[in-house]
Amino acid sequence: MKKKILYVLLLIIFLLAACAPQGGVVVTERPEEVTEVIPTETTAPTAEPTFTPAATLTNTATIAPTATPVPTETLVPTPVVNFDEVRIIGVDKKSGYSSVIFLFPVLDQLYQVKINNAAYNCQIPEGIVDRLFCSGQEMRTDEYAEVIFFDDETYQNQLAALTMFVPKPVPTPLPAGDPNTWCPARGTNVSCETEHRTEFGEECWVQTCFDACGYYYSYHTCQLPPHNNFLPP
Repeated sequence: MKKKILYVLLLIIFLLAACAPQGGVVVTERPEEVTEVIPTETTAPTAEPTFTPAATLTNTATIAPTATPVPTETLVPTPVVNFDEVRIIGVDKKSGYSSVIFLFPVLDQLYQVKINNAAYNCQIPEGIVDRLFCSGQEMRTDEYAEVIFFDDETYQNQLAALTMFVPKPVPTPLPAGDPNTWCPARGTNVSCETEHRTEFGEECWVQTCFDACGYYYSYHTCQLPPHNNFLPP
């Protein structure tokens, strides 16, 4: 009887050992007590997830500065005188001298002139466009003359040398006259008051003219006021 009980207990122990978890040890204090399974392997606690911060994206591209547009300089063309187109349009013969009027296609500055190698003093009267008024020694008309243009008062820097036709004296002097005094008799019975002076070693003159309409025009090549620098007639 005791052997059967012993066989039963051994069978129970064998079955319990077969049903126990792997790696576990079955501990029994008494055959009749409930078997306690003690695991021999300890599972490590699950570690808290480590969060790796996302990589900071660095913009390594270099942004080139926007070029500031440079304003385009507007070039104003400098007028160029074509001396081949300059001509004499009037000669006013006076007592002992002549007043010569040159017509320019473009008159960009004051020029000085020599006619037949004689120096003439030139001016551009206010309000007159593209005309150069020069006065100098009395000259013949209705023939050709040698004309040299200079850009300085010393007649050193020669710009052009031309052969130009000198027309006959015009019936009335130029400019056309003060429009405020115009009348049908404009240019008739002309009389002028003229003063000859010297400035800087050169001859100059001041002239005021009248006609049948009254005041006609005035013209001068002097720059300074009179101060005992008159020339005899």
